[in-house]
Amino acid sequence: MSLGKPLGKSQRESRRRRFGGAAGQGTRWIRAAVLLLGVAGTAAGLAGCEYPDDVTEPTAAPSRTGRAAPPPVPAGPDIATVETRNLDELEAVLGARPDGIVLEGAGGMGGAGVRKSVSALAKGTYTVTAACMGAPKGYISISQDELRDGGNLELTIECGKATQAQVNLAAGPVHAQAERAMTGPGTGEVAGFWIVPAAPGS
Repeated sequence: MSLGKPLGKSQRESRRRRFGGAAGQGTRWIRAAVLLLGVAGTAAGLAGCEYPDDVTEPTAAPSRTGRAAPPPVPAGPDIATVETRNLDELEAVLGARPDGIVLEGAGGMGGAGVRKSVSALAKGTYTVTAACMGAPKGYISISQDELRDGGNLELTIECGKATQAQVNLAAGPVHAQAERAMTGPGTGEVAGFWIVPAAPGS
């Protein structure tokens, strides 16, 4: 058969039927393979990116912590007015100031209470007079913690009346503190005290 002779119509149809189906299937297979490779490449690209859980959005508003509500204000007159009234009553309960006071103090019992100190006292026996107003009871302590042989006194005082006690003190500094029985901010309670040398024979 001559290579230059053109194919007849029946021969062309026969060749198309023979190879056309295979060529069509081959084209579809190539398209599917390209699509599969594209999807796989996209998935690989996404897998390579890491997204930490704790990253905050740049535009996210900072969190705000709400402040605690302020404590309620005591009902009735303000604390300063109550303290002034209680101090006037305290003065009457303590009575006239004696001579020879070596240490004294008066004021509100809120917080740390009333604190006073003296740098040095002579060795001897002393009488402590204390009172409080505006609370059921209070405490007073006289201490010489810096001294090995220093004196100490801890006394519970019933408010509304004067209480007296004696304490033996060494020569040196003395600290006194009057406070109320409960903790927290004061509501006008007051306390006062003074210390004098004990009378001879007492």
